[in-house]
Amino acid sequence: MAISNIFSHLIELTANVTNAYTTVLYSANPDKKTFRLRDHFSLNPNLVPKEEIPFDHSSIHKSITSKKPVVIDHFDPEAAEFKIFNKTESLKSFLIVPIIHDSVEGVLVTATKDAYSFSPKLQKIVGGFADQMAWHLFQEKPSPNQTPTIREMNAYLRFLAESADQTAMTKRLVEIPASILVCDSVAVVWFSGNGQGKVQEHRGFQEDPSLYTVIQGAGIIGACAQSRTPIISKAFDNNLMTLFSEKEKTEPFKSVAAVPILQNNRVLGVLVCASLMPDGLSQPELDILSMIAAAAATSPVFAERKSAPGSDKNRDSITGVYNHRFLIHRQQAISEKIFDGNLPVFFLTVQLTNLPAIYETHGVQLGDALLRGMVSLFTKRIPSPKNIFKYSDNSFLIMILKRDREEVDSLESHLKDIFDNKPLSVNGTSLRVKTEWGLSSYPDEGENLLDLISLSWARTSQQVKVTL
Repeated sequence: MAISNIFSHLIELTANVTNAYTTVLYSANPDKKTFRLRDHFSLNPNLVPKEEIPFDHSSIHKSITSKKPVVIDHFDPEAAEFKIFNKTESLKSFLIVPIIHDSVEGVLVTATKDAYSFSPKLQKIVGGFADQMAWHLFQEKPSPNQTPTIREMNAYLRFLAESADQTAMTKRLVEIPASILVCDSVAVVWFSGNGQGKVQEHRGFQEDPSLYTVIQGAGIIGACAQSRTPIISKAFDNNLMTLFSEKEKTEPFKSVAAVPILQNNRVLGVLVCASLMPDGLSQPELDILSMIAAAAATSPVFAERKSAPGSDKNRDSITGVYNHRFLIHRQQAISEKIFDGNLPVFFLTVQLTNLPAIYETHGVQLGDALLRGMVSLFTKRIPSPKNIFKYSDNSFLIMILKRDREEVDSLESHLKDIFDNKPLSVNGTSLRVKTEWGLSSYPDEGENLLDLISLSWARTSQQVKVTL
């Protein structure tokens, strides 16, 4: 039997077993994000279904995202508003069944003039017909090309490499050709040394994501940056996924892929793609994004940064924040920036006294994850303005600005409580972190940057708090 006749046959069978007035089969058109009319059967020859309906049609969207049949009966006001037909009929009950093979292939809509709901038994029978339709729709498609051709990928990667600067590269990163990867939205986030990132370029979002500050460890992008590993996430039921910030207006994405842009194990940024379809992004797309991110990180755009004398030496290789060397070499510039007359500046040093034992017991990967988690914790819990430094192998220095002594004392007590009261969870492992703290202040205890830092460090080994 020819494929077109198979669809007509299956649609008529569906109409017969459900006593339907009209049955319509739509096939998915992922490029246009619509379903297009494939075939239909109606007792009224003048009733013509619409040629196309959008993916986000409320009732149909509910069915394809849940991958379950949806029934709208005459008690539901939505039944009267279910306008997928060009002709008006007094249709009362609808059954929407998703057509799914490996991905969404289409949707089957059955309508009746009878005032009753489609029973579970009928839904199961129609589901069997839908499975056969899904297989035939899948067979109709051209042979799937899971990855772009080598020529297409090389051309795009060369296009990235020829970028004049980082701004130009960022624009090109959000212009991934459809022949390489198809998604609804793309964004590029670049991170600074303090663990915070900003969206530099984006497309396809309803809200402007450049308004948000991305924190390592928060949201899908922050988690990708903190773990330094690619992430693919899919929404379940009607849950919405947080990409950038807890403050964002979440959008109805059903699948998200995020990959880090790394240089010498340091996070430069994150490339993220999102799809409105549950199966819009999966492992093959994640692999393609990883290749693009790797090419971006090794492009000539970053050659100057990579070869600049001492640039990488000024940053901690694990956490990406500035280190002790940076403080030594830039002390004059830092002093001019943070010391402003009599406005106080506090230097809070925290030393992780059992860090070597954690590395020995749990390994390098978990130890490094703990250090990155510490930066994320300080970034989230300590209000801005602040500066975070990796002062030694097992200690951090935080400069806290525009706060009074009472606020800083309270903040220090709060941070101590976090470590004293319960273990930290790092990649699913519970770790008990032992800490010692030291605090010094400008201008009460001096005006020399390095002297104040040394004083804060010295106090980490004192067992009692120093009263100033």
